[in-house]
Amino acid sequence: MKRSTAIRHLVEVAEEASARLELRGTSLGWPLEEMWAAGSFVESGTAAEGGAVVLLLDVPSDELSWLMLHPAGEYVGDVLRLGKRPVSWWYRPATSPAWSVEHRRVVRFWTAASGLDEDVIDRLRRGELDGLVVEPDGDEWRSVLREDLEAARVHLRTVLDRYWDREWRREHRPSEDHLWRAAEAVSSLGAAVSDARG
Repeated sequence: MKRSTAIRHLVEVAEEASARLELRGTSLGWPLEEMWAAGSFVESGTAAEGGAVVLLLDVPSDELSWLMLHPAGEYVGDVLRLGKRPVSWWYRPATSPAWSVEHRRVVRFWTAASGLDEDVIDRLRRGELDGLVVEPDGDEWRSVLREDLEAARVHLRTVLDRYWDREWRREHRPSEDHLWRAAEAVSSLGAAVSDARG
């Protein structure tokens, strides 16, 4: 996929996100606070296979650990048609940084307060990334990984404790997916914390 085509997807999701801001005062709501580009979007080159979008959501951080499915995140992703676009997508609470164990380098291209940042989009389109990419230093990186790992462990314990509860399983279908995600989050974050110490 050409870089210009990939960037067009960012513009389309930003336009849709801005159009949905009118829902903020309604019962439907619109929890999206920011969108960040990651993966190949923040690498130089003319191709953009492997691009990713990170959604920062106005949800309590204790309700959204790494890889956890959350109704607000799934709702926003569905509305923005992210599952039908040639990008991967992730969501995190707005109180957390956009970087994660999956993507350490990110660029913010949309906010609820300001909408689409045209300058950022133009620079991404041209592959001019100097001064644009946000990346944690070593201490910040280790701190975020440790916090995410602790939250993931708490979530895994909750899933294991509730796994055979009928009501929980009814609300969390397929329950095997929730269990796999919780276990994978602990595994991937544990490995990343170990690597970051080295």
